[in-house]
Amino acid sequence: MRVRPGRVVLGAASGLALLVGALVDVPKLSDGAFWSDAASYHAMAGSLAFDHDLEFRPEDLARIRASHPAGPEGVFLKRVADRAGGTRLVYAKPFLYPTAAAPLVRLLGVDRGLVLLNALVFVAALWLGYGILREAFADGLAAAGVLAVFLGGITPVYLLWETPEIFYLGLVTLGLFLWRRGRWLAAAVVLGAAAYGKPTNAALALPLLLEPLLAGATGAAPGWRSRLLAASGRAAAVAAVVACGYGLNWAATGELNYQGGERKTFYDRYPGEAVTTFDNAGVWMTTNHLGPLITGRDEESRSDRVAPPRTSAELRQSFALNLLLFWIGRFSGVLPYFPGVALAALLFLLVGPRGRAGWLALVALVASWIGYLLMIPDNWYGGGGTLGNRYFLNLVPLGLLLLPRGRTAWAALAALPLAAALLGPMSLAPVYHSLRPGEHATAAAFRVLPAELTMLGDLSVFTDVWRRHRPYNLPGGDPARRAPGDPPPYYLWFLDDGTYGQESSFGEEGFWLRGGQQAEVVVQALAPATRLRLLVRAGPAGDIVTVRLGRDRQRAVLRPLEAQALVFEPRDAPVGYYGTQLYPLRLGSRFGAATASDRRRLGSFVTLQLD
Repeated sequence: MRVRPGRVVLGAASGLALLVGALVDVPKLSDGAFWSDAASYHAMAGSLAFDHDLEFRPEDLARIRASHPAGPEGVFLKRVADRAGGTRLVYAKPFLYPTAAAPLVRLLGVDRGLVLLNALVFVAALWLGYGILREAFADGLAAAGVLAVFLGGITPVYLLWETPEIFYLGLVTLGLFLWRRGRWLAAAVVLGAAAYGKPTNAALALPLLLEPLLAGATGAAPGWRSRLLAASGRAAAVAAVVACGYGLNWAATGELNYQGGERKTFYDRYPGEAVTTFDNAGVWMTTNHLGPLITGRDEESRSDRVAPPRTSAELRQSFALNLLLFWIGRFSGVLPYFPGVALAALLFLLVGPRGRAGWLALVALVASWIGYLLMIPDNWYGGGGTLGNRYFLNLVPLGLLLLPRGRTAWAALAALPLAAALLGPMSLAPVYHSLRPGEHATAAAFRVLPAELTMLGDLSVFTDVWRRHRPYNLPGGDPARRAPGDPPPYYLWFLDDGTYGQESSFGEEGFWLRGGQQAEVVVQALAPATRLRLLVRAGPAGDIVTVRLGRDRQRAVLRPLEAQALVFEPRDAPVGYYGTQLYPLRLGSRFGAATASDRRRLGSFVTLQLD
């Protein structure tokens, strides 16, 4: 029998994934902590497997605490009417993933069942992807392409996430596989299910829907009316599956939209324990509105349940910046976190050859890219607890169709080493980095990339509270307590470990630079600043300090404890963020030393004043 090396390699990768899924004890590695949306899906899977419903009850809480003593931190719940005229609490996430996991959860327990499902789906995706590429590539090249797309990035880390990212990746891969095999109805069902679970996945059905409109396409009708009818039939099939998903959600919970209504997320305190109720705990997380609220148009939607409106000008600026940040951003960029897909797209566009399936995949990719930026401009990568852009995992299978014939080896040889260099530490310690999702981005390799200031409050580095939204010239954090004539208030955001964070020294409030390190600090001004004045005081060893604001750069050479003022007049427009202005400062300290009372490596102390 002929041995096919590509299949052998894929078999080894599959075996490793299944071994991880079967043996890794996630609660033990995480000390019982949840991250991202895992608490909701963990609770839902347990409820479906053991109680056969989607209601949140005290027994659910007890079951969760058996393996996660702190409880379901971050669980999403909704309050809905019951048949007796009262109310009940139901889970406020799509049911597809926990339903698929329920049989394994019943047999193996919640954590192991969810992780093993991830592994099984990932293995299926590898082989389905191999099947897609075998249409055009030899065995070894097809395997190399699958490895470049699925393993050349952050994707394997998500095997240990009790969230549906890997599950949706598998659904999309299956849908594309069925489409390439000419089974359009089955593909419509699968892609419709993926669109129910995440509405933005509807764009991934575009290759299926647009194909009949193209002359010469397989199965295309001869006349344009017949083509339009065929495309409409496919669209109707996808829409019907999505509608069925929402209908089943209504049957199970009493509401169509799992994200709307009276929806909250809970931490530390949960309804049903002690004196905690739905009303006196939790944070509102209602999403009834498609896209961001806009000042002057959606004022009637303003409430404590949704994000406040933003100005049209601010949203236009964010969109323009996000077009590039989506691809090269420090915390979410496709290039650093999914280099296999990014290189496939680049090779397709720049080198070719380019086929029909590739063009259709590119249309779906571009539509998803633009759609995410328009609908969720300040959180298009999945929230502060994510590694890379977790929403992009749904788009990863498109990379299979973008790989040009004859260029697969190029993509694999470039993507796999790049992924190993940048993302290797996360792949080797996925739970550690999932619990500390911003730590990797403080490394030098990531700091050369621009930070996504357009979604500042949701960047993963700010899961460390000491870094985020630190108030200055705000007594007690309350603007009303400021005396007339006090200097303007502002906030600082510390993006890396180049400082020690907010503190007071020399009788002033500011921050210390770590000696010999670079730092990036974002100034959030409550009104546009005409001037930023930095007073830099050297530590015990003296210092050479450089500061950049946009295109302006200044340098101070300081003897020990010597101070110098550096004044900047911003020439570039600041980044608008919910009615405030963001000014990113890059600072560098050359020297540092400890003192008898402070053993840290102190570079220079910086205070800031805005005009």
